[in-house]
Amino acid sequence: MLRIRPLLLLLLFTALPAWGQEEPATAQETTDRLLIEKITVEGPKAAVANIVRAETLLRAGGSYTEDQLRQAIYRVHRLPFVLDASFSLRRGSRRGAYELVVEVQPARWFFYDQWIRAYRFGEPLHLESRGFTSRDQRSSASVGGLAGARLFVGRSGVLFGALDSEEGVQIGFTQYDLLHRGILATAGFSTNACCVSEPLPLGLDPRFVSWDFTNSRRLSLNLAVPLGGRQSLQVAVSDRAGGAGVRQEILDDPASFGLEERGSVNQGELSYRRAEAKWVYDTSDDPVVPSRGSTLTAGLEASRFAAHGLVIEQRQALFIAEPAPSFKSQQVLAAVSAVRYWSITPRQTVSGVGRISAGRSQVENLLAGDHIVASAGFNTLGGSVRLQHSLTLQRSRGRSRLLDLRWETGAELGMERSSPAFGHGTLRRLLLETSLVYRNQWGRIRASLTFLSLGKVLP
Repeated sequence: MLRIRPLLLLLLFTALPAWGQEEPATAQETTDRLLIEKITVEGPKAAVANIVRAETLLRAGGSYTEDQLRQAIYRVHRLPFVLDASFSLRRGSRRGAYELVVEVQPARWFFYDQWIRAYRFGEPLHLESRGFTSRDQRSSASVGGLAGARLFVGRSGVLFGALDSEEGVQIGFTQYDLLHRGILATAGFSTNACCVSEPLPLGLDPRFVSWDFTNSRRLSLNLAVPLGGRQSLQVAVSDRAGGAGVRQEILDDPASFGLEERGSVNQGELSYRRAEAKWVYDTSDDPVVPSRGSTLTAGLEASRFAAHGLVIEQRQALFIAEPAPSFKSQQVLAAVSAVRYWSITPRQTVSGVGRISAGRSQVENLLAGDHIVASAGFNTLGGSVRLQHSLTLQRSRGRSRLLDLRWETGAELGMERSSPAFGHGTLRRLLLETSLVYRNQWGRIRASLTFLSLGKVLP
């Protein structure tokens, strides 16, 4: 049974009321309400207009404060296919009534998200890379991303597909305003005939490893239910399955299946399932380039990993294949995270991110060095803080164009601990990153330089 530490509960119940406090509204803004007798969306086609109208969570004939209208436009900005949006009021059919006009600039039907990454590690790290990795395992560089297309179908549905350098072929469907309640539901499927690398958290494998899935297949389902205004309930589940590839301990010398140089996995099936349910409070003004507002989440996360039918190929005088016991692990944890954005100048934004989690894990047939732990239960605790600065170098927006060029710099400290330990009892993390981000009406390109150290820099 999951045991949540008292400190986590104290943080949760003290943070919930305090974090949501925005700047005090004036007395006039608090009491004055505007009667909106009609909502008009200008610019996009019918399906997009229906989605935008539903996402405002406003209803014709209702009365709303200025703050409620402000939060409505923030929700519209957070739609992934909206580049820009503005609200205005027109006189209605009678005195004191208004028509709310939403002008929307939708994104193009084709989209892309490309990245260029260069890493420098504080110690040798054995992380999967599809690009260059230095011989001493202290540097890597890679290029990748995705490109796809979206098609609006029906009253408020979006069909999409993409080619992803990591996930392979992706297809999915999103239904907005489900049951006319503002509910968002998304189903997605991806497959990769080659391999997908999955680093496992300490709660699933305290040896801190990554697995390669061959012929990977992943199914995901997401549901977001608005609870009124700034709050929502979000549920996400995913299931990845595939053949067993290389199991690599990230911090140790190259080893296959935790048996040092004795052998490697050449058969077997892997399964990785995750589920999450969380309450979300969101007042941020943009999903890509937020400059103000906050996001607070609190919920439960569960995950399960299994490796069945494994066969180890022994590299001795002769090649010998022998079966290995099935490995199973599961974890349930409670987590709270918070993000806050401050606009310090029209072109500069500072943000702070914090997360804390605590949970309980169970493993069977854990490979711990040269022996196997038949069954064990342990507690996990994690936390991280991140500070980031964003500077807009160039910005241009118009009815048929958008251009943003930003420079982002961030620093993150994190910790993950398992107790009792079966390898890395406490994993410390230091990350320093600087990036240039270019965005236009088609998509985004990110070029980043990152320094990452796990367990060797911090005392």
